[in-house]
Amino acid sequence: MKPQHTWVFYISIFIGTLTINGQESATAVLDPADSLDLKSKPPLSLRFGVDLFRIVRSQATKDFQGFEAVADFRISEDLYISAEVGNEQVTKQVEQVNFTTKGNYYKLGFDYNMFDNWKGMDNQIVLGLRLASSSHNQFLNSYMLLDRSPFWEESEIQINSGFSTGERQNLNAFWLEFVAGFKVEVLNNIYFGLSLRLNRLLSDTLPDNFDNIYIPGFNKKTEENKFGTSFNYTLTYRIPFKFKK
Repeated sequence: MKPQHTWVFYISIFIGTLTINGQESATAVLDPADSLDLKSKPPLSLRFGVDLFRIVRSQATKDFQGFEAVADFRISEDLYISAEVGNEQVTKQVEQVNFTTKGNYYKLGFDYNMFDNWKGMDNQIVLGLRLASSSHNQFLNSYMLLDRSPFWEESEIQINSGFSTGERQNLNAFWLEFVAGFKVEVLNNIYFGLSLRLNRLLSDTLPDNFDNIYIPGFNKKTEENKFGTSFNYTLTYRIPFKFKK
C-alpha cells in the first residue's frame, strides 16, 4: 500500500469515529423519551379551601358551631400531603346527660390519587391516611337522677348545678383516620370534593366523673367502641407553581 493511500485510510477512520460519537451525543441530548417525561410531569401545586358542610350546619342549627380549613400540596403526579384544621362547639343530649364540647382539632397525612385522568382533566379518586389530635373542653350542663323508690312522685330528678356539673378543661385525644373520597374540577383550578372518614381512637384524656362522649373532629365516641365516622364536603382553589427551566 502506498503512503498516500495509507493516510487517506487513517483519516477516513478518524472522521467516521467523530461522526458516530457526535450522533450518540445528539441522541442523548435530544432523547424523545426524556422530552416526553419533562412535559408529562405535573406542576407542584397548593390547594386550599373550606368544608361547606360545617358552615351550612352552623347556620342551620343552634346546637352546632364549627369551621374547617383544608389544604393539600401536590408533591408528585398522584401523591399529596394533606391537612385539615378546625374547631367545633357541640351541645348534645345523650340519655340522661346534657353536655357541651368545645375545642380545636388538627389532622395531617397524605392522599393518593387512584384515578387515571384523560388529557386535560385533573380529577381525583383518593385513598388517604391522617394522624389527628384534638384539644378540647367538656362542660356537663345537667343530668337526670333516676329515683326508683316509692316515696317520691317524680321518678326523675334533673340536676343543673352542684356535684359533677361544670367544665372539664385541658382534654385531648389522638386518633387515626382512613380516608376515601374524590375531587372534581368544576372550573379552572376550582374543585368540589367529598371524603368519608373512618376513625380509630388511639388515646384520650378522660374528664373527672365524666367521659369524652363527643370529640371535636372525631365525632361521637362510646366507652365500648373506639371507632368513629365523619365526612366533609369541600370547596377548594388550586395555585400551581411554575418554575423557569
